[in-house]
Amino acid sequence: MSLSQALRTLTHGLLALAISLGSVPRAPAAEQLLVRFSGLELPLDINELEAWALRPKANPELGPWLNLLDQQTREDLQRLLQQPLNLENSTIALLLESWAGRQLVLQLGSLLRSADGDGGPLLLDLLQKRRPSTVVSLLKEAPTPHLELDLDALSLLGFQLREQLETQKTLVQRLQSLDLLPLASAIGDRRVVQRRHRALPVAHRGSALELDLWWPQGGQQAQRWLLLSHGLGGSTAQMEWLASELAAQGWPVLAVQHPGSDDTAVRGLLEGRQTLPGLETLPNRLQDLQAVQAAVSDGRIGFGPHGSPPRLVLLGHSLGALASLLWAGAEVEPGLAERCSQNLQQIPVLDSSFLLQCQLTELSLPELEPPAGLDAVVVLNSFGSLLWGERGLASIAVPVLSFGGSMDLITPPLNEQLRPFQQFQHPGSRLAVVEGGSHFSPVGLQRDQALMRLGSDLVGEDPRLVQRALVDLHARFLQTLDTGESLPSGLHSMQGVSTYVLDGPMTEPLLP
Repeated sequence: MSLSQALRTLTHGLLALAISLGSVPRAPAAEQLLVRFSGLELPLDINELEAWALRPKANPELGPWLNLLDQQTREDLQRLLQQPLNLENSTIALLLESWAGRQLVLQLGSLLRSADGDGGPLLLDLLQKRRPSTVVSLLKEAPTPHLELDLDALSLLGFQLREQLETQKTLVQRLQSLDLLPLASAIGDRRVVQRRHRALPVAHRGSALELDLWWPQGGQQAQRWLLLSHGLGGSTAQMEWLASELAAQGWPVLAVQHPGSDDTAVRGLLEGRQTLPGLETLPNRLQDLQAVQAAVSDGRIGFGPHGSPPRLVLLGHSLGALASLLWAGAEVEPGLAERCSQNLQQIPVLDSSFLLQCQLTELSLPELEPPAGLDAVVVLNSFGSLLWGERGLASIAVPVLSFGGSMDLITPPLNEQLRPFQQFQHPGSRLAVVEGGSHFSPVGLQRDQALMRLGSDLVGEDPRLVQRALVDLHARFLQTLDTGESLPSGLHSMQGVSTYVLDGPMTEPLLP
């Protein structure tokens, strides 16, 4: 899928969703659709629109109007209007029962609305009143005689997304202009790795936590173990590539499967069994991490004959990164509701993590004991720019290694990694931006999986190549904890993947 195809899929998907939710079998039925585009307003009779969708060449009423659209747009509109919709058993209903889904519907009301004003509340009221149909027949059943469709606003979303890509390209150009020294590889000889699966009963869940442990066989005992937390919709299996390689380099790793926000939860959404998981799963995630550390500390869980190292490093991807930062001491700065109000005034295509972050305005986080023996935090594709405000990360007292990807459209590196990185106070903290890396780069996938077929526009560099570079930089950072030094800044190159490793002052010229 090319980027242009992805943009077309995004905009038409949002449009189809907006239209499909506006149906209810009661009078008065919609008769007219006012379409705005390119400064024009086209009043379209919906019955004639339906007839045009079925026979576009034999429709003298709408033909002259719709010929104002380019051929590709006309063909897309025709397919969209005839698109069959069966929402009774689809995942859309469950997705929209989630907090993020409701916020999305409110924003979609700016694209399709009644003549009385914004359609967001109307769409929310109609969520449970749908039936199998087509897009155009659902339009006819909307409980208002007049509907307005703003294609200019839809086009603006695509423009903003393209602008976001240009901003990230500019960031790469600025990174490339830095005079950075090359960084040598830190990977040594691989040791034999042992693996074990454990189940840990915990008080805050109805069933035991599923854990996977990796540790090196033989040699000296490591001084630190790594507690790994996967991202939203992820799993310990998807992070095995990182856990096993770090164990082979000498560090024991324990990965937690977080029920409710793992790959099983996403399968439940796709199969129509549960709603889309969001930040409501964060309190349990934090308690998961605390329970696991307690079990390692008191000896209920150990890494082979050497037992457990005394010190700890937190390691997380995406939502797992957010949980790790919060447990390490990050604070949600007062004023989150105001920041969310400002940043959710339109559909958040530029930073989709806003939908997750702003859910925290309706949640309470548990009181947790600080992680004992914490030496460092490593985060991959982290987010939280709205949560942290200006100083929310300043209270983290240990060095942080933050990875971002120049092709990440989920948690864009400028907003979600670079700007927040400047809040870290420890001089040993580093920001590592992977050129061509995406939000999916740290996810272990097989070549034939669907995600890998989306193309480099969305997936970025081959994740397997990026992952080799990530392992090497993880190893370099962990080695500095033993020596008491800091990870040097510089340009790390491995198998064609370039990663820019920066300290705090080096990030200043990168900001627009």
